[in-house]
Amino acid sequence: MTLSFSTRFSYGVGHVLNDLCASMWFSYLLLFFHKVLDFSNATAGYVLLVGQIADGIATPLVGYESDRRGNICGYGRRKSWHLLGTIAVALSFPSLFMRCIGCNKDTPEYAQFIYYVPLVVIFQCGWAATQINHLALIPELARNRAEKVNLNSIRYAFTVLSNILVYVTTFLVFKFSGEDAQQLSENDLTEFRDIALIVVATGAVFSAMFHFGVKEHEIEQRFVDSHSGLQRGDSERNDSVTAVVDVPDEKTRLLGSESVASSASEVICEVRLMKSSDWFRKKEFYQMGLLYMCTRLVVNLSQVYLPMYLTDTLKLDKQYIAIIPLIVFVSGFCATIVTRPLTKVLRNEFIYVIGGVLVLASCTWSHFLTENDATSEISIYFLAILLGLGTTIILVMCLSMLSEMVGDNTETGAFVYGSMSLTDKVSNGIAIAVIQNLNPCVCHCNLCVQFFVYVMGWVIPAVCVIGVVAAAVYGDNFKQIDPARSTPENAVNS
Repeated sequence: MTLSFSTRFSYGVGHVLNDLCASMWFSYLLLFFHKVLDFSNATAGYVLLVGQIADGIATPLVGYESDRRGNICGYGRRKSWHLLGTIAVALSFPSLFMRCIGCNKDTPEYAQFIYYVPLVVIFQCGWAATQINHLALIPELARNRAEKVNLNSIRYAFTVLSNILVYVTTFLVFKFSGEDAQQLSENDLTEFRDIALIVVATGAVFSAMFHFGVKEHEIEQRFVDSHSGLQRGDSERNDSVTAVVDVPDEKTRLLGSESVASSASEVICEVRLMKSSDWFRKKEFYQMGLLYMCTRLVVNLSQVYLPMYLTDTLKLDKQYIAIIPLIVFVSGFCATIVTRPLTKVLRNEFIYVIGGVLVLASCTWSHFLTENDATSEISIYFLAILLGLGTTIILVMCLSMLSEMVGDNTETGAFVYGSMSLTDKVSNGIAIAVIQNLNPCVCHCNLCVQFFVYVMGWVIPAVCVIGVVAAAVYGDNFKQIDPARSTPENAVNS
């Protein structure tokens, strides 16, 4: 049974609030704290690091608890946690782009840092709860590879559209703000506040659409349809059991050795339910962790440092911090359209390699752009297109491979997604903190120019190469485990 259009659409918009906030978080947080609030490079990096660590710690814990409990008043485990996370994000995020209560430009930096840390922690914990439970719905809603890729593509299409909305909003706010200065300063505090409020209000509307449009109990109904209306019986939830079941629930594997009982209304199914600890004995779990970490590093580092590359290296007007990232995500949206047909003829890991090559081409190009050069002002658009195509392809393919790894083990799906996200959050936070501490810029000088060239042209490509190698190794091992993936046709039709 395929999902209805309304369910797909409602699922797709369920992460929009997170996506809108994440776009501002990665694109503008460092700029806001450093150039508007006048934090030092290192302290601005520490603010982001605190958030990433909080997110990283919360993610596996939320995933573990979501797999075990959280079904509030029959609302559904995943949707209950999603709702709690949405509330936390909506209440805390706008305050991050406002000056702390009672503060002014003379308030000590450490006092402001202490004020923002709890807000960052609340925001990131809520973000984690929403993200993990939204991802954990994919292997429960989709029962084959093509459908999982489709849901991932729809989800990421709305991620791209969310980023586009943030950059369009940013461009319009800056353009009509009445502030004539070309470079960011403390005078732009009101603009960032307005953007944050617009982001949260828009995201809240889409979150409501998700909660009204996706009915978690419909997942079990789909199992009924696909199993010809099996009748409910009693089952033991042990590691390896023989049980009488009718309708597999969220903790029941669909793939198991079945033996037919004496009546058509009862089916004896021998199922083995995976525990969270079982994943630590699988090498594919660690390979996927490396792949996911590198993919997210490439996507997030490029998103964080592209605006700084534009303002400090190319010395472009502040409106370009909205225009160029906007082009990145428009091209990314185009990439989501072509990924699904490609999966019918190519394996996910091969498409990932194609995306990685595009990222490498874009980052290499950044070496040759210079300040006050008319050619550079034109070339930056093509660089953005390549970067958008590449980062979108590798992220969609990575998420699709992660969904395949989870497969029918939906009883621990949230834990797996949480563990993968842990590597993402912590690595991103540490990488950005290290880069910020190595940042030699204390003024707009040649050191700033060269530093962000190194970040864009060496750091990001190095991580991308590791990700490409990890994807190739993981795909080779996974194909040996699942021979059905040896041809793209079998993979789509499985």
